[in-house]
Amino acid sequence: MDFKKKIYILLTVGIFFLSLSGILIKLVSAPPLITAFYRMLFTVLLLTPYFFIKHKSKARYFLDYRPLLVGFLLAVHFILWISSIQYTDISNSVIFVALQPLFTIILEYFFAREDLKEGAVIGIIMAVIGSTVISVGDLYQLGDKLFGNFLALSAALFASSYLFIGRGVRKKLDYFPYLYILYTYAALFLGIGVYLFKIPFTGHGLNNYLLFLALAIGPTLIGHSILNFAVRYLSTSIVSLSILGEPIITTFLAWLLLDEAVRLTTLIGGAFILGGIYLASVYNNHQKRRQSEVKQAQS
Repeated sequence: MDFKKKIYILLTVGIFFLSLSGILIKLVSAPPLITAFYRMLFTVLLLTPYFFIKHKSKARYFLDYRPLLVGFLLAVHFILWISSIQYTDISNSVIFVALQPLFTIILEYFFAREDLKEGAVIGIIMAVIGSTVISVGDLYQLGDKLFGNFLALSAALFASSYLFIGRGVRKKLDYFPYLYILYTYAALFLGIGVYLFKIPFTGHGLNNYLLFLALAIGPTLIGHSILNFAVRYLSTSIVSLSILGEPIITTFLAWLLLDEAVRLTTLIGGAFILGGIYLASVYNNHQKRRQSEVKQAQS
């Protein structure tokens, strides 16, 4: 087996671990804020020894206001997404959160003055149609699943916001120290939230703490680390588009392990959304590649 095939297999493993996130969260019985806090706290604790051994000099970036802001946005993203799973189906939640790349394209259009090509516009329209189909299917539970869908959609917006704003910091920092500082600030803000809402930090049961640890090790450390490794050897577009497999795998696991039914409207709407994300991402990446080639030709 050649090296590139091994990378593809490794990438598949990474997507699988990312897909476990929604399943593990569904099994947790603790409040969403506590779940988000301990997921980040355990992640930071596991990463701390390596950071101070290899990247101690990068600690000065803790004083940069941008990682602080991005960490806050990440914390809000986790709260919204984990909360959404309590109100709607896992399949709905992961599909709406997958809209993150489309929000990123829209933010780039408004704030980075990057053109919206026809393919990206068609992709966004497809995603809107898919979101409408899923929401119409949930109309019979207006106060429940529609609210959960809205939370997941908001989580996608905050995810794209923290990625968009964090681009400037990532240009100065290696991926690992940037991620460590980001996770640390997210854990800090989530801890403040737990304190302000007077949620006890302890007494949530051994099973929940084990699930918190599993969230930190599986989706966060293993899943994201593999994606970061794979992007060194595969194109960014392939890695970013492979993430579209996450809602598909999560939906299948929810049906298999949690006996969660998948409605026809979710399947139809999800197909539109994932197809739209694929189309928009392909055109967006193609556009950026052409712009890069033009700049290189001019220089």
